[in-house]
Amino acid sequence: MKILSCFIPVLFLFFQSCNYTKPVAVANTLKADNKYDSEFTGKSISNDIENVTMAVHKLNVVAFYMTYEFEPGTMPDKSNLNSGNLIIKASATNMNTQSVAGTATVVYNNNLLLGMLTCNHIIDFPDTVVAWYRSRAQGIRAVAVKVKQSNFVLGLPDGGDVSIVATDKNNDIAFLKQRVEMSGAAIKVLTYPLGKVKDLDWGSRVYIVGYPLGNLMVTSAIVSKPRSNNSSKFLTDAVFNQGISGSPVLAIRDGVPNFELVGMAASTSAKSIYFLKPADEDQLRQNNEAYVGDVVVSSERVINYGVTFTVTIDEIKRFLNTNKDLLESEGFIMDRFFK
Repeated sequence: MKILSCFIPVLFLFFQSCNYTKPVAVANTLKADNKYDSEFTGKSISNDIENVTMAVHKLNVVAFYMTYEFEPGTMPDKSNLNSGNLIIKASATNMNTQSVAGTATVVYNNNLLLGMLTCNHIIDFPDTVVAWYRSRAQGIRAVAVKVKQSNFVLGLPDGGDVSIVATDKNNDIAFLKQRVEMSGAAIKVLTYPLGKVKDLDWGSRVYIVGYPLGNLMVTSAIVSKPRSNNSSKFLTDAVFNQGISGSPVLAIRDGVPNFELVGMAASTSAKSIYFLKPADEDQLRQNNEAYVGDVVVSSERVINYGVTFTVTIDEIKRFLNTNKDLLESEGFIMDRFFK
């Protein structure tokens, strides 16, 4: 009996420790403070994100260049760069293309006229590119002249060309338009309320929807508060890839479904890495022997992931107001933006 009386408490403790305890739901203690949320929402945002994706489209831009090549000394400087001289003095000509992809957001749809916001750097191809010989005394080696640019927004109905209406290079904003041939009623417009960047604070969470590397994706990021409310951009830790530029950036004020548009994804930090590469890469590929030819200096831009910039909605509103007369001349009704 003494042994049993000593054993019973041990069994009791063992069974107590093995009992399943049902998790207790924690009440949502978040209080409405009229500020942007900094934590993940406890409710599903799938429907809201789905609505955003319907207004966001992949933008492809292709620039066509006619390149004129010159023998050393034929084109000593830029003073002779006119179409007649290019054709006459060129030793060879060829056509080539440059392309870039990004994101365009439909913010206007009325009377078969669509208006879209994107970043200026996506559609901004130089008219002329000049390449010099290694020795400047030998003059210009080649001149590339842009002869055409094609802007194409996927997912829109047939219609006219996508044209550039207004740009702001300093703040990286561009406005595009397209007239469609059929009813545009099915084309979704981003209609969330416009937010206030001054209400963003350290740790505010934002959501970004766009086409990084051509894939429709959503990501979230944490805001670092701008030191000045007059700044045209604010910083986040979003992990950008090429193609996400032009994407809408949204924040939630006091819980779902209170999304507000606070900006447009613009750019990420990057650095240039310089390296030597063979001047004749075809020779390098033809055999496995050591390369003994000339080398040239080349460079490559490497993204610093997690240091990214967003154009503020305040700057976008200023852009639209500044270009009010131009937009109205193109058929846009200012009161219908973001409605």
